[in-house]
Amino acid sequence: MVTFLALAAAALAGTGDFFGGKATKKTNIISVLAISHLLGLFVILIIAPLMADEFKSSDFFLGVLASSFGLCGLALLYRGLARGPMAIVAPITAVACATLPVIWGVLSGEKLSTTQLIGILIGIIAIFLVSWIPGQSKPIKSSLIVEAVIAGLGFGAFFIVIDGTSETTAPWPVVGSRVFSVLAIFLFVFIAKKNIKPAENSISLIIGAGVFDTFANIVLLAALNKGFLSLVSVLASFYPAVTVLLARIFLKELMVKSQVFGLALGLTSIALLAAS
Repeated sequence: MVTFLALAAAALAGTGDFFGGKATKKTNIISVLAISHLLGLFVILIIAPLMADEFKSSDFFLGVLASSFGLCGLALLYRGLARGPMAIVAPITAVACATLPVIWGVLSGEKLSTTQLIGILIGIIAIFLVSWIPGQSKPIKSSLIVEAVIAGLGFGAFFIVIDGTSETTAPWPVVGSRVFSVLAIFLFVFIAKKNIKPAENSISLIIGAGVFDTFANIVLLAALNKGFLSLVSVLASFYPAVTVLLARIFLKELMVKSQVFGLALGLTSIALLAAS
């Protein structure tokens, strides 16, 4: 069940990133973040009372704290997806996203089997290979890579913080996360006097980003509540595979042999982690 939930979160997040990346190519990033997060808040406010067994203010505010990291990561990710190829930016972010919680989980005392450790190592290598495109005609700017890494660390910190919530309160921590992100974004919009009216041809993409990202967080929280942080973080970090495949299908972005091999290694990692 944990493996299924983590992979479902990856699929939802990868699809949300695809929509978000496409939206930022058509309109400004503030419009994408503001509208998608506001929509996500409405969705989760409807769902939370129906799902949660109880409400704890401590878990709600852990969601708020997690969001401060996640929002930074999302903003940098969307910026990177707008500036560079999806098949580069998203996987680099995922490597950093997966590695930080693994280190944290192991240092916090999670006992992993040899098979699990091998699966984690193969998974991180797989994510790296999916991100590596040798012999590109256009070099990737170092600033783009740095931003992608920082975005991943932000997501990793989100995993770590929200993992501290209890299963009985889910998905209220996600509500806390969304409340913070919406307030932060709209405060910035007000202070900076930004126009958040999106381009008409981006509205459906923004809606897609908001809905998929919200459900990704709900499913991710369920996975974290049931399994080890280190294992869930690696499985959930396979979301770039979805982004890459969607970019290949709909945007005709090319996949080189290293990426295909990385996807194959990813399947191997998933099999090892699922079997353990």
